[in-house]
Amino acid sequence: MPAALFGLTAGSAPPGPEAAPFVGSYAIAAAIVLFAAYHLSKKLFALTGQEAGAHSLASVMGNAVFLGLPIALSIEGWGKPFVMLMLIEGVFVIGAGAAMLASRDNASGGAFVGYFVKPLKNPLVAGMALGFLYSVIGLGFSGPVETFFSLLGRAAGPTALFSLGLFLATHKFPDMKVVGGRVSFIAIGKMIALPAIALGLAAFFGVSDPHYLGALALFMFVPSGVTTFVMASQAGAGETETAAAVFATTLLSVLTISGVLIAFA
Repeated sequence: MPAALFGLTAGSAPPGPEAAPFVGSYAIAAAIVLFAAYHLSKKLFALTGQEAGAHSLASVMGNAVFLGLPIALSIEGWGKPFVMLMLIEGVFVIGAGAAMLASRDNASGGAFVGYFVKPLKNPLVAGMALGFLYSVIGLGFSGPVETFFSLLGRAAGPTALFSLGLFLATHKFPDMKVVGGRVSFIAIGKMIALPAIALGLAAFFGVSDPHYLGALALFMFVPSGVTTFVMASQAGAGETETAAAVFATTLLSVLTISGVLIAFA
């Protein structure tokens, strides 16, 4: 997957100022839902800061890598804008989510900055960032270099979907009588509030490119990502709810992603 992301970004022209309204639509929507979900979940369910952080992250971070990207790469013109959104999510959403999961009210400024530097060590984020840098510098991307990354990149989509299937097959679905309210809260944030705000902002900012709008809609309507469960497990807070949210929103995404493809593709 890092090879696929590097190849996609390195072989494309770097994003220009015209991409700012598109990227801003997602970034603003993600910030609104991220912090609203954090504070509302604490009040509604009497959660700790770490548990609310897990809810907040699951309400925003989608399954872009395992589910969204293979679809985006299969539709002409959707790959590049989709990866732009992945880069924003990979750095800022993961960084903010890590800070919330840490729940350290007395954290220093240096520690806070560290939350946003750490995601850059993630191979997926690094692949995207280096690809954009390669494109900006203007180095040639052809011949053996292109062939190398193309061969590795072609395996990314099938491998990602297979991995997602393994996760769903090997994790027991939690008792919805226990976590139903919390999971519903996450699903509403991820599958309704986030798409509505992002697409509304895109319309307000005048984003009209059908490829950009299609990629944005797909990015908004993918289910909660497996990474949210991994991060919650590492923090020891909200694992059950985030796992259930991944299952529930993945089932919902059969409808939402089909709707996106009908409307935009």
